[in-house]
Parts: sequence; structure tokens; C-alpha cells
Amino acid sequence: MDRPRSGRDALRGARARGRPRRQQQAVHQVMATAAPEPAEAVEALDTTVRLITPERIAFRYPLAGPFRRASAYLIDLMVLILLGFLGLLGSLTLSLGSAAGGGLFLVILFVLRFGYGALLEGIFNGQTVGKRAMSLRVVSIEGVPIGGGQAFLRNLLWCLDGALPFAYMPALASMVMTRRFQRLGDLAARTMVIVEGRPPRSGVARPDDRAVEALLPLLPATIDAGPELARALSDYVNRRRRFNPSRREEMAGHLARPARRKYDLPADVPGDLVLCALYHRVFLEA
Repeated sequence: MDRPRSGRDALRGARARGRPRRQQQAVHQVMATAAPEPAEAVEALDTTVRLITPERIAFRYPLAGPFRRASAYLIDLMVLILLGFLGLLGSLTLSLGSAAGGGLFLVILFVLRFGYGALLEGIFNGQTVGKRAMSLRVVSIEGVPIGGGQAFLRNLLWCLDGALPFAYMPALASMVMTRRFQRLGDLAARTMVIVEGRPPRSGVARPDDRAVEALLPLLPATIDAGPELARALSDYVNRRRRFNPSRREEMAGHLARPARRKYDLPADVPGDLVLCALYHRVFLEA
């Protein structure tokens, strides 16, 4: 006959029955902690570069990839072939068809090979004939125009990036492996190539103001506006009539102040007129 259980025995039995449940909960917690976390989404390749000016204005430019740059290079190559042919004719003419014309022609080829891109990019603010045709521009990695030394250095290194002796492979490998699609010449000169497409002219507003027309002679004949600046000018001019003059001046001041310094405009010219004049140059006189 079983002996009745005391209160102490009943307590021990309750504790024993509670252990499996606590152990099972602990196992679940350990498994949940050790479960692998879901894989993060792979970040898409960013083909744009964001530049911030000293005036705290941000611009975003598309980077030029290898294929678009190859198209510009082919255009420049055709220009070089034409110039080389003209140089051959000139050297033969100057040497009267003698063997001395061959040496002069080699000098002309050397100058064209390394001086064509450096000269045009230094004079025309980072553009050659091919780059202009493809809406490309060479800028420094800080977003400012390149200098003559940078243009010379990046073109000098075509001796490594070019067709001889490695068949463009160093240039392609460097562009694929760098975030800004920089070839070896760009890395050495601290430059990059961006796309500068002019926005379409559909829906262009016309700010009718005599004060704007009076300000136009103080601006350059052509203004190279990137896509972000052009979009900002378009958005402002198309919406400016919704605001009173004081609100317009407050909104326009962020872009008008650096424009006054860049183009040496009078300080008392309202910012609204400055942006309307820039808009006129970019969209109505393109």
C-alpha cells in the first residue's frame, strides 16, 4: 500500500514536471538565436556621382561607362586619322618629296597622339571633338574643371592604356574595377568622365521681363549647365509665379549667390532675375 505523499514530495514532483518545459523553451531560444539572418539585398551598382559645391549645392552626374567612352574615342580617332593625313601631305610638301619628310611626319604623329587630347581638354574645359559629340566631359574627382597639367597627364598615360602594347586591356580592367570608371590616366590625374546631356526643350517657359533681357549681356554667350542645375532652373522658373517677390528671392538666393560670384554680376541684382537670365541662356538660346 502506497504511503501518502508529503507536501515536500509534492513540491519536488511539481519542480521535476516543470523542468522539461523550461528546457524546451531554452532550446527554442538558442535555436532562434543561432538561426541565420536573412541575406541583405545586394546594393545596385551606382553609376552616378554626387558632388557638393562649397556653397552646399549638390549636383548628381551620370558617370560615363566604357561603351560610351569608346564611342567618343572612335570619333576622336577618326579626327586624328584625318589630321594625320593632312600632316603627311604637309610634310611631303615641305620636304619636296624627299626622305626627310618621313622624319617630319613622325614628329607630327607624336604631337597628335599625345597633344590632341591634352590641348583640347585643357582649352575646351575637358572636352574633345568626340566627347562633345557624345555629351561627355572630363572633370576632377572634386567636380571642378580640370587644369592643363591634369589634361596632359591623363593623355600621356595613353601609352599604357592605349592599343599598344596591351590592346586597351589596362584601361578596360581599370574602368571595371573602379567605382568611377576611371582608367589609369584618370587615376593618376585624379579625374573622371561624366555625362552632360542637355535636357529637352519641351515645355520651356519664357520669362518675359525687360530686366532679364538687360542682364543677359553680362552673362557668357553659352553656359554649360549640368542636368541637376538645368532641372533646378526649370523647376524654379516654371513655379516662380506662385510665390510673392520676397519668397522668390529667398528661394533663388541659394543658386544666385554663387552665380553672381562666378559671372561677376552686380551684388544688388535680385536673385530671381539672375536665375531667369541663366534659364534664358540655357534653354532659350541653346
